[in-house]
Parts: sequence; C-alpha cells; structure tokens
Amino acid sequence: MSGGDGRGPGNSGLGHNGGQASGNVNGTSGKGGPSSGGGTDPNSGPGWGTTHTPNGDIHNYNPGEFGNGGSKPGGNGGNSGNHSGSSGGGQSSATAMAFGLPALATPGAEGLALSVSGDALSAAVADVLAALKGPFKFGLWGIAIYGVLPSEIAKDDPKMMSKIVTSLPADTVTETPVSSLPLDQATVSVTKRVADIVKDERQHIAVVTGRPMSVPVVDAKPTKRPGVFSVSIPGLPSLQVSVPKGVPAAKAPPKGIIAEKGDSRPAGFTAGGNSREAVIRFPKESGQKPVYVSVTDVLTPAQVKQRLEEEKRRQQAWDAAHPEEGLKREYDKAKAELDAEDKNIATLNSRIASTEKAIPGARAAVQEADKKVKEAEANKDDFVTYNPPHEYGSGWQDQVRYLDKDTQNQNEKLKAAQTSLNEMNESLSRDKAALSGAMESRKQKEKKAKDAENKLNEEKKKPRKGTKDYGHDYFPDPKTEDIKGLGELKEGKPKTPKQGGGGKRARWYGDKKRKIYEWDSQHGELEGYRASDGEHLGAFDPKTGKQVKGPDPKRNIKKYL
Repeated sequence: MSGGDGRGPGNSGLGHNGGQASGNVNGTSGKGGPSSGGGTDPNSGPGWGTTHTPNGDIHNYNPGEFGNGGSKPGGNGGNSGNHSGSSGGGQSSATAMAFGLPALATPGAEGLALSVSGDALSAAVADVLAALKGPFKFGLWGIAIYGVLPSEIAKDDPKMMSKIVTSLPADTVTETPVSSLPLDQATVSVTKRVADIVKDERQHIAVVTGRPMSVPVVDAKPTKRPGVFSVSIPGLPSLQVSVPKGVPAAKAPPKGIIAEKGDSRPAGFTAGGNSREAVIRFPKESGQKPVYVSVTDVLTPAQVKQRLEEEKRRQQAWDAAHPEEGLKREYDKAKAELDAEDKNIATLNSRIASTEKAIPGARAAVQEADKKVKEAEANKDDFVTYNPPHEYGSGWQDQVRYLDKDTQNQNEKLKAAQTSLNEMNESLSRDKAALSGAMESRKQKEKKAKDAENKLNEEKKKPRKGTKDYGHDYFPDPKTEDIKGLGELKEGKPKTPKQGGGGKRARWYGDKKRKIYEWDSQHGELEGYRASDGEHLGAFDPKTGKQVKGPDPKRNIKKYL
C-alpha cells in the first residue's frame, strides 16, 4: 500500500463530491510525495484532486486538501494514510457539490460513490429553473447548462469513463411531497429533469421540462458507515450515497465539464437517452430531505454522432406525421430571424443618428483646437520678435521653452480632436454601409417569414386525413394475444370515442395498469397513454411493440380515464 504506513484507515473521499472514510484506501503518494490519491488527476485545477476508493475513483473538490493543482505535499506518507479530519468511520474532509453542479464518479467494485450533501442550489441552475416556466409547445424544452468534453474526462481508457452525477432537491422538480408517499409507491411525476441532450456535435447536460415524466422513488438504506447509505436505481450500478454535513460546497464543475448559458429550445427526441434518474428517499432519522439524482453516461464522439443521426431521423419522421408542427417551427424560426434583423436595423439607425448628432460638435472642437495652435505659435513669434535675448535678460530660454511646450500641448489636443472626428466619420460610413446591407437582408427575411406563414396557414386549412382519405380500409381491432412486445396486457372497457364518431376505441392496460393502450383504427397502431394523468406516450407497432411515433403533447385522454 503506497502513501501512508498501510495501517491507518484511509480517506475514501466519496464524492459528489464529499464523503465518508471507507478504510484501507490505496493512494499513490509515497513518503513526502503528492497525496491526491491518484496519479492521473482527471479533474486537475485549483482545489481538484482524485481519491481511489473500493467504489471507484472520486474526483474531489477541496481547496484546503487539493489547493495545489490536485496534489498536496505528503508529509509522512501523504493523505492516504491517517488523515486529519478522517479516521475510521468519521466524516471525510472532501468537499460536497452544490445542488445542480455536476460531479464525476467512476464505477468501482461496489458500484458508484456519490454525495448528495449540497445544501445550496447553484446560482446557474436556480436561474434556469426560474426561466423554464412555460407553457411550452411541441414536447420537451430545455436549457443546456453544461457541455461535456469526453477526452478531458478519460483521455487514456474510454472504458473507465466516469459518469456525470447531478442532484437537486426533490421539491424543485416535483410538486408531490415525496416523503409522504406510501412505501409501496414506486414512481413520482416530475415536471423538470436533468437530462443529456445532443447538439452542435457535442453532448450537453440540460434542465428540461414541458412534459411530466414518472421516475422511480427509491429508499436509501443505512450502511455500517455513519452517513453512508446504499441505494439501488434501475439501470445503474449500486450506489453508495454519502450525506456529509457542514462541508463547503464546490462552486465550479470538474475538468471535462464546461459551464454554458443557453436559451430555451426544443430538447429533442433523444433527450435523456443516456441518463438515468430517481428520487431518493432517506430515513426520517437522517434528517435528509428527498433528493432527485440524474446519472448520465459520457458519450464518445462516435456515440454523439449516432445520437445526432437518430435525432435527425426522428425529427424528419415527426415532421412527416405532423406537417403543421414542422411548418410552425419553420415560421417561428423565420420570424425570429426577421425580428433579429429589425433589432439590428434599429440599433444601426440609433447609432447613425447619435453619430450624426455628435459630428458638428467634433468639427467645432477641431476648429477650436486649430485656433489654439495658431495662437500658441503666434505668441512665441511675438515673444521672440519683440524680446531679443540681450534685452530680455536671464530667463529668456525658460520663456521660449514654456511657449514651445504650450504649442506642443495645443498640437496634441488638435491631433486628438482630429482623430475623434475621423473615427466618427469612419463609424458613420461603416454603419451606413451595414444599414444598407441589413435593409436588403430584411427584405429577404421578410419574404421568407411571409412564405412560411402562408404555408402554415394553408396547412391549417387542410382537413385532417385518415386512412379512408388515402383510399385504405380501417384496421380491425387486434386480438390481445396477437399484440407483441408490450408485456402482459389486459383488455379493458372502451371509453375514448373514436375520431369522427362511430363507437369507442378498444383499450388494453399494461405495466400493472400504469399504462393504457388504445387502438388507432385509422393507422393500425396502438396509442399509449399514462394511466395516472392521460399524457400521450407515443404510437406503437402492435406486432413488435416498438415505438413508431413520439409523444404528442396535444393529445390527452384524462377525461376518459
């Protein structure tokens, strides 16, 4: 065991990023060497360091511990041996992350180690949560808050890529009091989520909203170590969650994750495709309120490209099935470009008017400065002419130097006034040229917006087409045993009227009655809905159970539940 004498309990630095001591942790520093606990330091920078634990590598932020670029002089054996502030089962000195700030955790022998000890909500995330008030049309919307640089997170071995862990107070994402849920309730509806999205050839971490979603509620079970809980989340390695108290919160993301500030925009069809979420409910005696946790796999550039291609494919399929939606998006984009050009033109006109107003004063300043120069030159000429040195006596040279200095000062003022006037004239010329180009650009953008608006209005006027309009017969209701890929289904009583009348849609219940499937006889598909609130989940192929269309936020069967 390197670093320390190998006998004292070590500092595990469980991290999101705070932690508990797990004992016998292998550091890498020898006697007198660095004690970051790891030699690669993926989160390098002031305050960041790495500690190896049985639960995986933890990238800790602690200015006092890792103030020198992720390492600390290791007195007698570094900090992987007996450590002040951490012994046996005591609290680690590693720092926690503020809620909303991502941390990195590498899967280890016992799964993932993370901390949910942040008491404060990071300012950036607080602003985003306030901005995402809606209402939002056409599905999920989000604001990217962090960009992911996979090469900075795991340069040498992509297989050891860390996972990005972000936590939030549960009451910021759901209106349901999680602590009061029945013990057997397995899910809770959240209105906001932390999910990965892809755009601009990169993976991003975003806060998304626009459509409620059910996430699992899991209970944190105490372990033998004080303040450390074991948590099982579907689709993730076992979690060892620490709840340290009274430790400072990190204020910056680790290396490989860069802060961003974007505008709200559609989150895309694959939002959250590599994220797993849950709400963790802690024992009452712990004093810890419920916490929402999102764990995201870091994508390689090749995987990002695949996600972007899938995003494009699904967007095209959606637009083909929902032409009005696609046309509305095109119109909104064209209108936004026109509005931006109008704003640019207004700025140019304002600047031109301001410059034109200032130019006469600048010209007058040049004339006044030129007058002062001529006066200074005349003063010297008069002095030299009417005051010969032999008559003036001592001090003549000093007076000449004074007059020369005055002339020099006045020339400098003239030069400054001329420079200011020239800059105004050049700025005026540039702005007028830019205005001419902007006016021409506006004509094109106005036409584009008008064309997009006309296409949208034409689509709105078209009657909705069903299979009969395309010359096909309606699809008969399938037998329950013929429906594949959706798990065990139980036939239910039809309640939702068919489009255009003529009876009610055949209905089935699935996923322990959490989901409702209804037969779309016009298209031969099963429409899925959430049984709790009637939200549309998409359309599914009855032969395979695969989703063929995404959720439509405008569709809801709540009144027919």
